[in-house]
Amino acid sequence: MKHTNHTETSLKSAPGRALLAGVDSIAGGAAFLGDLFVVAIAIMLFMEVVLRYVFNAPTVWTQDVSITFQVWFTYLGMAYVLRQRQLIRITAILVFLGPNGRRVMEFFSLVMILAFSIMAVVMGWEILADSIRLGRRQPSMLAMPSWVNELPMMLGFALLAVQALAELIRLPFQPAPEFSPGGEHSDEEGVL
Repeated sequence: MKHTNHTETSLKSAPGRALLAGVDSIAGGAAFLGDLFVVAIAIMLFMEVVLRYVFNAPTVWTQDVSITFQVWFTYLGMAYVLRQRQLIRITAILVFLGPNGRRVMEFFSLVMILAFSIMAVVMGWEILADSIRLGRRQPSMLAMPSWVNELPMMLGFALLAVQALAELIRLPFQPAPEFSPGGEHSDEEGVL
């Protein structure tokens, strides 16, 4: 798929352009927060290596906190990845479709993402509520509350659902997606 900035094209003509821009900003902010979690993980793991192998004084919290941050950054980035059209997709058939066919397939993909995201939020809420009600804890050194690792899944899919809805609203106002028969990186790497 050609990587173009759809924001300028779609926001000029799509209804509710300020709302759509707000959705994009929230997705971008969540992705930025996820980036900070990645940096924090790198710092914590570096610190753990130094403490463990240089000072022979390992921590008990680094692994648990790093895993928690990893869960958070994974889910926080989903809406941004959708907005940037960087989700994994199979384009073997799409390259042979005309603009209307590609647009229909894009619509179908976005509806599936929206439906799955809503289902994940509803089910995630039930799991999260049970964890809080029952006081579940992770079987680890810190015994962190389970909801700490369950909340990002629900938030991430909620953001993904809102972003999918925004992309559905934009869809009629932007060009049909384009795919290269050689793959997305064929132009950059010389692969045909």
